[in-house]
Amino acid sequence: MNYCLIHSTCVVCYNDKLLNSSGLGLIASYPSTVPRYRNTASNMIMSTSRSRSTDIDIEGCKLHIPYSTIEEHIQCSICLSAIRGAVLTPCGHRYCTRCITEWVSRNHTCPCCNSSLNSGQFYFDVQFDGLVDVVLSERDKAEEEYYTKIFGNGPADQPTFGRKSSAFEDILKKHMKESMLSHQRYFENLHGEYRRKIRLLENGITSGTSLESSLPRDASVEAIKEELTQNLQDSERLAAESFDKYLKDNVPSLEAVPVTVSVYIADKDVRVDGVVISPSDSLSVIKPIIEAHMRQRANDIQCWTDNGGIKLLFGPLLKSKKYNVEEAARNLGQSDSIRPLQWDSKLIFQHSMRPGSEIVLHKVFQSLSDLPKQCFADVYIPDTPQRCDYFICNKCNVKWICKSCIQSCHEGHSISPFAMNHCPTWACCYCPKKKLCRIQTASMAVGGSQSVYHES
Repeated sequence: MNYCLIHSTCVVCYNDKLLNSSGLGLIASYPSTVPRYRNTASNMIMSTSRSRSTDIDIEGCKLHIPYSTIEEHIQCSICLSAIRGAVLTPCGHRYCTRCITEWVSRNHTCPCCNSSLNSGQFYFDVQFDGLVDVVLSERDKAEEEYYTKIFGNGPADQPTFGRKSSAFEDILKKHMKESMLSHQRYFENLHGEYRRKIRLLENGITSGTSLESSLPRDASVEAIKEELTQNLQDSERLAAESFDKYLKDNVPSLEAVPVTVSVYIADKDVRVDGVVISPSDSLSVIKPIIEAHMRQRANDIQCWTDNGGIKLLFGPLLKSKKYNVEEAARNLGQSDSIRPLQWDSKLIFQHSMRPGSEIVLHKVFQSLSDLPKQCFADVYIPDTPQRCDYFICNKCNVKWICKSCIQSCHEGHSISPFAMNHCPTWACCYCPKKKLCRIQTASMAVGGSQSVYHES
């Protein structure tokens, strides 16, 4: 297989008007003719360069050509797509390298004119590949500009009907534009295949093509063209009907899409953002989300008080950093934007919960921080592996203080982690040893317990 680099501008006279497709085919097909032109070119370059300097400057002139007028010329007649890795045959036809290589291995003829052909006669048309890339790139830009004019380009556009478009409208425009671009290219390919079959029929070329196996032997060309036209129209109609049905069944209203809200646990001053609630979800769906969040804060939930506590839904315009939950619960009838909830409440179907709302919970579970604190020295079981987080109290200058003591006996002090997830071999906590422990003193006063310490 030979390689041939073809320029869109003639290397002899630098005139881009003189080389048409047949001229390109001639030079590409017969490389022996190229040196003769190149020898002449060296004598003409200087005079041609000087003459070009007096030409009218047309660099800023834009030539607008409808894509449909050149689509067939850059389309491979085998795969019906834009030619990739273009090769030129001696008979002047271009194909994708992969398509024509596979074709001639079976048929040994040109698909367009049935001329004898083998793979050794191909010439790579590198310049044509560049032309195809430019055409497709400009086509994509033109399509993008066209649909941008129709749907707008998001929030930066002029206000619609005297107002600024909402974020919801911008999202719809974006996806509508992408969908229309996709469907336009689908129907372009369908029409391209239709035009190719019609052209083959008109030229009487059916042997070795998909038409050969599908055509009635005694049918006239006009009858076959009518049948192809009807098939094209039916395909377009069925595609449109299918798409319409799909949109009707699948495009939801805003009230039926999942809603993103936040959850505020008032008695813990903990807020969980980005909670997604589906239309069929009840309030109980947030329990595992809250459990995971409290676990990350090392304050695991011990039990839920399903029949107690306060559960409220605040609308998006009533959100606040903190709430007086008990007062809000007493005055529920004064605002439609605050609603009481139960664990089985359907948040969207029953309460029309909107995006940006906040679920406020108050005393609906007990966590580790709610339980009576116990010093590790009181709960240690000898010869049993137990793990404990130890801290340093910088104010008291004491190390090896257990987590319960650091939260209760040293609240408000400057503290630092010391030995996290440590597995001690004795009832280790230096808070009671230094006689600073308040929770052990309280438990000893109630139960008379006594701890034994070992010097380390």
